[in-house]
Amino acid sequence: MRRKFEELRENLEEFVQQDEYPMLVVGCLAEELAYVLQFFKGLGEPHPEHFLVFFPQPFHTPHGYLDGVVESIRLQVEAAGPLRAERGEPPFPPVPPELDDTRQTPEKRLFSALMYLRSLLPNEEDHRVIVGLLPLECTDRNAYIRLLGSVMPVTEVPPWMGALRIVAYDDRRERSLLEAMRKNKVEKVITFEVDFSTPALTDSLTKDAADTTLPTMERMMALLQLAALDYSYKRYQDAIDKYGVLYTYFEGEALPAMQAMCLLGVGDVMRAVGNLKTAKETYQRGIALAMEHKALPPLLNLMLSITDCCLELQHYPDAASYAESGTKVAAGVLNPYAYCDLHEKWGQALVAQNKLADGIAILEKARELSQKYEYFHRWGSVLERKIALFRDARMSKELRLAEDELRGVRELERRGGGGAAHAHGGH
Repeated sequence: MRRKFEELRENLEEFVQQDEYPMLVVGCLAEELAYVLQFFKGLGEPHPEHFLVFFPQPFHTPHGYLDGVVESIRLQVEAAGPLRAERGEPPFPPVPPELDDTRQTPEKRLFSALMYLRSLLPNEEDHRVIVGLLPLECTDRNAYIRLLGSVMPVTEVPPWMGALRIVAYDDRRERSLLEAMRKNKVEKVITFEVDFSTPALTDSLTKDAADTTLPTMERMMALLQLAALDYSYKRYQDAIDKYGVLYTYFEGEALPAMQAMCLLGVGDVMRAVGNLKTAKETYQRGIALAMEHKALPPLLNLMLSITDCCLELQHYPDAASYAESGTKVAAGVLNPYAYCDLHEKWGQALVAQNKLADGIAILEKARELSQKYEYFHRWGSVLERKIALFRDARMSKELRLAEDELRGVRELERRGGGGAAHAHGGH
């Protein structure tokens, strides 16, 4: 797995550094695109001189996608204002109105957006705009291909692309974009294919785990990822066996944080097979170990898991206590999304104990936090809980306001607005 990720990183890095090809097409599956995006984002740190922008908004129609692109550009330009002011730099010019004009063709809007991004560079000798046109969901592949084709160099690189580097993707099963490039005899585009399918990752991890030339720690980390894959594919006994080997190794190396991770994994397996009592006890062991050694990242995931486990067991006072403690851990590791999640679970546990006033107050805080961090999935979930409470209590005014707000949140979510892709650890 390390080798596959390193290969992807190196290809992206090489693409950014070269000047002959302004576009890279990565062949992958839609579900693998998150890996590509993650490594694409990582280009910003070694290349602070470049502008890095990426657009993962869903692609249902060309204009709909470009609406998301333009809104994202606008938000990023506005967010850059205070930082530029601190550095004594003038604000960026406003987004031109033609970028919003749906009377223009999608191709014209995309070209205008690229030209605007290019205009933000201090100069084009030392700086580049690296653009990721990487929709995480694409329901109209042909329209996406046509849109890319409008800015794709064929045999020569047009002068306007000199400071641009565009990363796009093609479904590696269909290869429809590559076929269109072949028909058009495209020469000035680099192509690279990745395979992060489960069989490929499992094969790579298995080789790493068995490779005696690698350091033992590296092999154990490969085994840890294999255990997580076993869990994901319901090979529960295999996962338990691997976590047992790993726990013993990490104990011998005096790595309590990794021991806690193993206990988290075992607890998740026990919960998945319905053994909730053992799962809770295992999580508690992990929590005690993580707290003793101040291992906050695994402690946060343990708090999330044990809270869910207690809710399933209907141990509501324990669920409320763990969720409340978990919010402090989430704040300590600066994870706003887990912070929102745990507030919702805390409110849910209080409501389940008929502590309605306290529960609604905590749910309202969860709503405010989710709105603040643009965590639309959690925002909507909290509103659904509040709507159910208002309906039961016949609070018609509050019910109507919450329902109106929920419709707005779902529209923001549909448009592919910001927020977390719900990533705060775990399997």
